[in-house]
Amino acid sequence: MTTGSVRPAGRAAVIPGDDVLPPLVAVGVAAADALLATVPGQGQVRSVAARLTANAVAARGHLPAGLAPAGHRDGRCTLLAARGTTEAPQRAAATTAAAITTTQCDEGLRESRGHPGLHAYAAGLAATEDADGDVRTLLRALAVGWEVGARLGLLLGPTRDGVHPHGGWGTAAAAAAAGVAAGLDTAGLTDAVNLALTVALAGPDESTRRGSSAHHLLPALGTATGLTVAYLVRDGFPATGPAAAHLGRTAHQGPPTPAAVDAALTTRPLLPHAYFKPVGVCAHALTSWTAARTLARDVPGVDVASVTVHTYAGAARLDERFPDNRLARQFSIPWAVACGLLGLDPGVADGHGEARRHAEAARIAERVEVRHDPGLDDGYPHGRPAVVELRDRAGRRHTARARFHPGDRETPLAPDELAAVNAGLLRAAGSPAGAAEVLHALAQAPGSLPLRHLTAPMRGGTPSPTGGPGPTPAAPGTPRRKDTASW
Repeated sequence: MTTGSVRPAGRAAVIPGDDVLPPLVAVGVAAADALLATVPGQGQVRSVAARLTANAVAARGHLPAGLAPAGHRDGRCTLLAARGTTEAPQRAAATTAAAITTTQCDEGLRESRGHPGLHAYAAGLAATEDADGDVRTLLRALAVGWEVGARLGLLLGPTRDGVHPHGGWGTAAAAAAAGVAAGLDTAGLTDAVNLALTVALAGPDESTRRGSSAHHLLPALGTATGLTVAYLVRDGFPATGPAAAHLGRTAHQGPPTPAAVDAALTTRPLLPHAYFKPVGVCAHALTSWTAARTLARDVPGVDVASVTVHTYAGAARLDERFPDNRLARQFSIPWAVACGLLGLDPGVADGHGEARRHAEAARIAERVEVRHDPGLDDGYPHGRPAVVELRDRAGRRHTARARFHPGDRETPLAPDELAAVNAGLLRAAGSPAGAAEVLHALAQAPGSLPLRHLTAPMRGGTPSPTGGPGPTPAAPGTPRRKDTASW
């Protein structure tokens, strides 16, 4: 992955006051196609797809009741996080999106303050299978949805206090990805993205930190809605007026600024700037966890008397010392720090053998105080600064600082390390036996391979050893469609 901040490197021309969405979608599509035109770029998109697949599969058996009921045998869309299949692509997309947020070990773009891949992948996978598309179509759907979603995050900026970003502009990322699979051209994708912004969610952030299962409804329903909107546009649903500014005023901190417009219209691909989480917790907790791992080299867990974490405003909200369940633990800096000091995985699910380790981490977590340091606020989103101060039982003080975590673009994980994280996710209880085959195929399958052949092991089938034909090009004169077989 490349390093450095995400800054404009050329941008599309836009007149102040114009609707920024058409040029934003156009540069997002162009950036995705430029990325996929290179072998390294295709590899980067495949890496995102593999990580998100592993996340979804690892959630099998761990989703809240009702989100992943068993499917039937002969549906068109694979349920990665549940048994069977479904004929409803919206259901498949919702289940996959909820599953990714259950495992929480995904990827994102720091400057976008969100996870474009989460929504784009879940919608793109379901819509591509629904259309009998191939691997090439899935990768383009993911890349376009990711690039468009990331730019919307740059455009809209931070959410209002108390609003969680999932299901917000991510709904539009899902619409862009599903629109690619449904055959929409750039104009059609723009209409789908704009319509998705009119129905985007603005769910509460507090319920996430409390560990409420309602958190998973934000990505689930946002992604399913984005897919639905793309299908409506495909079928001729009328366009609407510009919606980005409205979402900026209601769910974010105001309409887009000129600087935000410039950042959103950068012409270079943004996906190579993605970070990958090394463990399954909120990204705001990862630098505190990283600093705690450094301190663990010198201080055994049994010698920890107290810990104080100083960090920026967005991270300081994750201050719960007594998280009630897995989701609450994933959004708790005290829990992440305790696990870092003990060498434990802070995102692991409840299960046999975890009770003792959880008890050890809980004893340290209750001694961790999180403080907001206004002097660190300007360090985000250029990094995620955290200072962890530890006092041991002998009264000695130890300090560690971290601005980046393993997997940030400034401190990237090596390919074998990324593969090891994915493999670790697949060892989760409940993961199907064929999941490793699917990840292997995602890394190297030809673009012409039908996607349902690739996902066959998830349904108990055997993957095709040979590729198949690409998607059928649109008939001459068919509006709003694009042939995706050329690259």
